[in-house]
Amino acid sequence: MAILFSFSPWADIGGDQPAYKLARLMDKCLWFESENGGLGIPISWAMTGQTMEAICRVDPSIAGSIRVRTLNKGVFTSWDQSEIIGSTFHAMSLVQPCLDDHYQEAYINGFVKEDIKHTNEVMWKLFERSPKGFCPSEKVFSIQSSRSVVEEGYEYCIIGGEAFGSDFHAQNNKGGVFQLENGLKVLPTVNEILPNDFHKYHKAELLIDEIINYCRRNHIGRVVLSADVDFWLEGDDWEKAVDNGFNRIKWMYLKCKERESEIRMVNTHALIESSWQQGYSGLHSLNRFYESIGIPDPYRFISSWTNAKGNLDFIDWSRSDKAAQFIKAHTDKYFRGINHQQWVDGDKLQRSKQMWLNISGTVFYDDRPQWRDFMPDCFNENLEKAWNLLNDA
Repeated sequence: MAILFSFSPWADIGGDQPAYKLARLMDKCLWFESENGGLGIPISWAMTGQTMEAICRVDPSIAGSIRVRTLNKGVFTSWDQSEIIGSTFHAMSLVQPCLDDHYQEAYINGFVKEDIKHTNEVMWKLFERSPKGFCPSEKVFSIQSSRSVVEEGYEYCIIGGEAFGSDFHAQNNKGGVFQLENGLKVLPTVNEILPNDFHKYHKAELLIDEIINYCRRNHIGRVVLSADVDFWLEGDDWEKAVDNGFNRIKWMYLKCKERESEIRMVNTHALIESSWQQGYSGLHSLNRFYESIGIPDPYRFISSWTNAKGNLDFIDWSRSDKAAQFIKAHTDKYFRGINHQQWVDGDKLQRSKQMWLNISGTVFYDDRPQWRDFMPDCFNENLEKAWNLLNDA
C-alpha cells in the first residue's frame, strides 16, 4: 500500500497584506490543473476563525473558490481534494496550565467552546462548510480539553507528535490514528520532518525521499506534516512570494504523483478514513498509549509542539498566571451572578472576556529568549482593559 501523506499548513493572520498573499496561494492550489479536470492540490488548510474572515475581507473571491473546490465530488475522489480545518477564532490555547479542575472546566465551557463556536459560525457563513478537522494553536492539547473540540462537532484533531516516539526510539507511533473515549480521533504530526526547511529540502524530491525513507524505517503508513503557512509567504513582493510558495507546494504534489505506487498525497481526513481500510493500521486508544509511555496523569497531560518532555518547562509562567487570574475572577463573578448572589452586568462581563481573547494567543508562548515577553504592550494594554470591564461589571 502507498504511504498516505497529508500537508496541513496552519495560519493565524489578521493583517491585510499577509491575508491577501494567503488567499492568492490558496486559490492557486485549489484550482491547480482544473482545466484538465484536476481536483487541485489536496491540502488541509488549518486556520483560525479570524484568518478566515481576513482572507475573505481582502479577497472576496476566495470564499467562492473554497466552496466550489472543497465540495466532495464523489466517494472515490474525496481524499484528493483540499479541505478547510478549523481552530479557535483567536489563537488561544485549549488548556491553561495554571488552573485547577474547577476553573479548567469553566475555561473550557465559557472561553474555549465559545471561541470554537465562533469559528464554526464563520466557516458556515463564508464557506458553507461544517467542521471535520481541528488544529489547535501551538498544537496545545489535553484529553481533558478535547471535549471542547468534539462537542463543537469536530471528528479529528491534529496534535504535536513530540511524545509519540521517533527514529531514536524503539517504537514509533506517529503513523497511528488515536481515539478518545468521547469519540474524537487524534493525529500526531511527524515533527522530525520540517517541510519549511527549504535549505535542507531545496528540491521537492528530497522532501518526498525523506518521508518515504522515514516511513520505511519506522514501519508506518501515514504521515501528516504541519508548519506555519508564513514560511510559504515570505517576501515583500506579494506576487513573487505567492509564486515561490505555490511552486514549492506544487512540486511536492507532482513528485508524489510521479511515485504514486510509493506515496500518495491526500487530505488529512483521508488519514482518518484509512483506519477502516485494509492495509493500514486501525484505531488505537490515546489513554492506553499515554499509560504505556509512563505518563502519570493521561487525562491532564498537556502536549504541544514545544513540549516533548511533558514538563511544561517552556511556558512563560508569569504571563500564564496573569491570564489564569483573570479567568478565575471572570468565572467567580459569572457564578455569583447566575446564583443571584450579586448583580452583574452581563454585557460588560462578556465584553471583558472578548477583550481578554484579544491576547489569549500570547499567553502560552514559551520562555525561549526570542519569544520572551512576546508583544508586551499588547498583552498589558488588553489585559488592563479586560480587568477594567470585569470590575465594572
